[in-house]
Amino acid sequence: MAKQVQESGKASWDDSPIREKLQHLPDASGVYQFRSVSGDILYIGKAKSLRQRVRSYFQPSANHTLRIQIMVSLVHDVTLIVTDTEAEALILEEQLIKSHRPRYNVLLKDDKSYPFCKLTVNERYPRLFLVREKHDPKAEYYGPYPSVKDARQVLRMVSRHFPLRTSKMVLDGTKAYRPCLNFQLHRCLAPCRGTVEVSEYQQVVNHVRMFLRGRDKELMGDLEADMQEASEQLDFERAATIRDQIQALRRVFERQMVLSTKGEDQDVLNLYREAESSVVQVLFIRNGRLLGTDCFYESGSSEASDDNLLGLVLNRLYTGEAAHIPREILLPFPYSDQQALEEALNRRAERRVYVSVPKKGRKRELVMMAFNNAKFNLTEQHGRLERESNVLAQVQRFLRLRKSPETVEAFDISHLSGTMTVASLVCWRQNHPHKEGYRKYRIRSVAGGDDFASMEEVLTRRYKRAVSGERPLPDLILIDGGKGQVNAAAAALQRLGIRSGEVELLGLAKGRSERLRRLRRKHNEDFEYVVRPNQKNEIRLPRNSVVLHFLQNIRDETHRFAVEFQRSLKRKQNLSSLIDEIPGVGPQRKRGLLRHFGSLKRLQSATIAEIVEAPGIPEPLAAEIHAFLREAEQDIQNQTHAVRPEPVEACPGGVEGGDPRPCLDKPSMSKDLD
Repeated sequence: MAKQVQESGKASWDDSPIREKLQHLPDASGVYQFRSVSGDILYIGKAKSLRQRVRSYFQPSANHTLRIQIMVSLVHDVTLIVTDTEAEALILEEQLIKSHRPRYNVLLKDDKSYPFCKLTVNERYPRLFLVREKHDPKAEYYGPYPSVKDARQVLRMVSRHFPLRTSKMVLDGTKAYRPCLNFQLHRCLAPCRGTVEVSEYQQVVNHVRMFLRGRDKELMGDLEADMQEASEQLDFERAATIRDQIQALRRVFERQMVLSTKGEDQDVLNLYREAESSVVQVLFIRNGRLLGTDCFYESGSSEASDDNLLGLVLNRLYTGEAAHIPREILLPFPYSDQQALEEALNRRAERRVYVSVPKKGRKRELVMMAFNNAKFNLTEQHGRLERESNVLAQVQRFLRLRKSPETVEAFDISHLSGTMTVASLVCWRQNHPHKEGYRKYRIRSVAGGDDFASMEEVLTRRYKRAVSGERPLPDLILIDGGKGQVNAAAAALQRLGIRSGEVELLGLAKGRSERLRRLRRKHNEDFEYVVRPNQKNEIRLPRNSVVLHFLQNIRDETHRFAVEFQRSLKRKQNLSSLIDEIPGVGPQRKRGLLRHFGSLKRLQSATIAEIVEAPGIPEPLAAEIHAFLREAEQDIQNQTHAVRPEPVEACPGGVEGGDPRPCLDKPSMSKDLD
């Protein structure tokens, strides 16, 4: 049983009760709660040993993250809840976090990692691509963007309007390559050819910088000057291309919302609550333009204060290692840890960061804009949840399930002509994919393409822990297959001791159309049906049924996940088959060779001198690699010639040079009927 120990704290750090408590902490498992001077819960955690865990926060030699450093400076008291086991502490911690929503409990599953566009200005010919973290101090980063979709849209616009290279090869001017298709599409200057001047390419890079920074007037001025110069030189085709580029960029800039003419970098936050749910809305403003928005939805947060909910989002956004810190952060109300947060952000950004609560003017209008967006998003979220609950209710009613399919686990088997058999598991919660529950399986005990035996193996491996209570059973198990696969799955569950009443088991299979059955019906279309174990008749679903779409979404995602896993294994086998067989080439040298040449095909066409240039490859080993690849290539050619059919002799005459059609009246091509 859990027993709770609480003591009230005082107003100053010198007189805070936590100093005395650190000397008398129990060496037992339990949950600890750090509290501020006002008594608000800052952080909730569990520990196998409360004494070691709580003391570790206050060690002078501890290397804490920025989030933990701010939190420790605000701790005034600690509340302990001692439990009998560590498992009990884990369950209690989860319940308390859901109930109180402490501002410094940033779970890994809730961390936000926003994408950036990285411009490699330290390279001879820079390129632009998508990254999640900022590691290279010599590169330029633009963003953050609210989602990967927005960042990729920016990359597509840059690729469409500015001829930057996209290849990853090192271009230092010593080697030339054949240009790719982007050069033919006029989407790249192809500096890989070795004929593009650095100054010419740098002009394109400067235009990309202006575009990403929102300096549209300066960019348009430069392009109009280039268009005028090309026109004066009678290069009318280039002038027309630049004219089209200007018109396209103007349409892009017109779609962007300009919120400030001063070009500030601001993050605007606001909070909206309704019933037991809340949404914190964030507006990302970069260079005076609305770059995007993001919202943080919290359900069951009625007991959490506004200050805790706002602090939770602030810590997610700005205390991570790769966090982007703007010049100014606008809040809807005073935040209790505002001063400590501002000082920490100043140290991290090495510049002045303003955290303020505007009362009037344009900045107050931005805060109200964030409030209106939060209200709209929460209303949309409630409507979406209601629709999804209706879908689950329809599935339960139509398929006559004992309970609503809140959690679904689906399985699929995939193999390549009986080889490389794999299985996939996809987890679906509340009508949404739960990526943390996805699993991949390599089938070990089955030889050949036996789907039934493979299904038995994967279900046995998945649910043998559920029998011992280590993992809960889902509400529904969905099998991609017909009666054979479903019966195999039912047999596996029965051997594990899982009764049919504990979990629902269904299979979704494709049926043959009436046309394929050679029956004349009005609608000759394929259909899909549901099968259940120990049930003879199949369950036909209407083509536009919500229940069918629910099952199809899960089945298709399971199939995609299995096929992707199998293809990745096949690619790995194809890439490593030849290099792994070379004597003297281990994993490190293999990575070096592939990184240097880019592909196995280029390595096969390289000379001994070119192989020596790869890192860590001496000349004797380069000669062995060259000889081995040549011998392997010759073996492949010999096998190809061995299976190639002999050409059929063409008929003489007809068109000049002989009729290319096979001769059918030669004695060798016809039977002797005599």
